[in-house]
Amino acid sequence: MPNEKLSNRDRLLAVRDIFEQYSDEEQTLTLEELSTELSKRGLIEKLSRKSLKEDIAALAKSGFDIHAEETKNGLAIPYHLVSRPFEYHHLRLLVDAIASAKFISESETEVLVRNIHTLTSKRLAKTLTPVIHTVKKPKGVIPFSIDTIQKAIIEQDIISFQYQGKFNERTRKFELRRDGDYYLVTPAHLIVDNGNYYLIGRDERVEEIRTYRVDRIVNCSVFEPAQTPVEVEATYLSSMFNMYGGEQEQLTLKFHESVMPTVVDRFGTDIRCRRLEGDWFEVKVGALFSQGFMMWLIQFAEQAEILEPALCREAFKNKVLELAKVYQAGVPVSPQMNESV
Repeated sequence: MPNEKLSNRDRLLAVRDIFEQYSDEEQTLTLEELSTELSKRGLIEKLSRKSLKEDIAALAKSGFDIHAEETKNGLAIPYHLVSRPFEYHHLRLLVDAIASAKFISESETEVLVRNIHTLTSKRLAKTLTPVIHTVKKPKGVIPFSIDTIQKAIIEQDIISFQYQGKFNERTRKFELRRDGDYYLVTPAHLIVDNGNYYLIGRDERVEEIRTYRVDRIVNCSVFEPAQTPVEVEATYLSSMFNMYGGEQEQLTLKFHESVMPTVVDRFGTDIRCRRLEGDWFEVKVGALFSQGFMMWLIQFAEQAEILEPALCREAFKNKVLELAKVYQAGVPVSPQMNESV
């Protein structure tokens, strides 16, 4: 408090806090400015320049990196904090990562960004505003189930939870699947894809590897220790498309040269490929053939083709024909939506 006398210990902590908040590589503090800031925090009697220099020296000795700049003509020596636990560009990455995560609500994003601001000077904190804008839920907290799942992965426990599925347009909420019955899953991995958190684990009811959206998981708790550990190969994770599971297939695909950069981004630079006639490439990859894979492939339209296996080619052809039927039919006449009063 401004009206309370600062002890030597409190003054030392206050000096440290002032340097953290009001100095950086472009913003310095003189001893006079430091004394002024200290006076705002409590009564300081008989505070000499020597005492402040001793405080700065004590902080420097403890590892607090304060730099004194050289001056000429008797000018006041400016000081500033040189290094921090996080560099500015690290904090920028953290802010943008939080801003782009769909599973973090707008309200929670604001709280986390404010906390990140405390890790640098007030001047730089003003520039750490999110530049990435993602559609988020307006309110809510990061799913508490993440903590339970992470602990269960480490301890190899089975977790139980209810899972939200169908969206109810009247209540504007997701309804519980299986009529609210609990899932029993041994978690293996938590991963982020397209801004969403996913759990990959073994469904104990059918003993198969399944994928779940973490923000759809509710009432999550530890059930019991798993009898056998769950193992998910790294190839399974890298072979998934849009977080859909499926059967592992060795696919031979054909891509136009114009889309090859996107293909390489997805499969990596070590994919097996060879140039065909003209502007076409043949690509051989291992992937989980699923609805997710077909949704990914269909974005390339006539610039992509499944050559082998024949069953996958036929399944994809049927998918395209189903989509074509939707647009070959006339536009259905739907009842006009009631306007809100």
